Amino acid sequence: MKYVDAAREISSRLRAEPDDLAVAGAMHLACEVWKQLAGNDLVWDRFGLELLDVRARLYADHQDVIVDAEAPVRDDAETRLAVTDMLEQLARYHERCAVDERFDLAGRLSHDAGAQQLRRAAAALG
Repeated sequence: MKYVDAAREISSRLRAEPDDLAVAGAMHLACEVWKQLAGNDLVWDRFGLELLDVRARLYADHQDVIVDAEAPVRDDAETRLAVTDMLEQLARYHERCAVDERFDLAGRLSHDAGAQQLRRAAAALG
């Protein structure tokens, strides 16, 4: 599966009823695009700083999830749009977690911060 198609599929799953695999898959795809395209444009450095902090704080238990997709090959409008949409859906997931009483206060605050950082990462691509 091509990277852009995988990102769109994950976005669709996050929009519908997100599960742990879709959430972790989105983080994996976001990290992959950063690894592949970093160095071409400073935008990807800003993207990566936000992303890596969220991954370290909220995804320590999900780093073994891998999405079977080709690596992104071009830094183009289609790729950026797919990544931006996927991060927006992931940010919405974390917003919902931030108000979910099943999480303790520290967890809710961490999810809220994660949502904000994911939005900043997405905005960097715009």
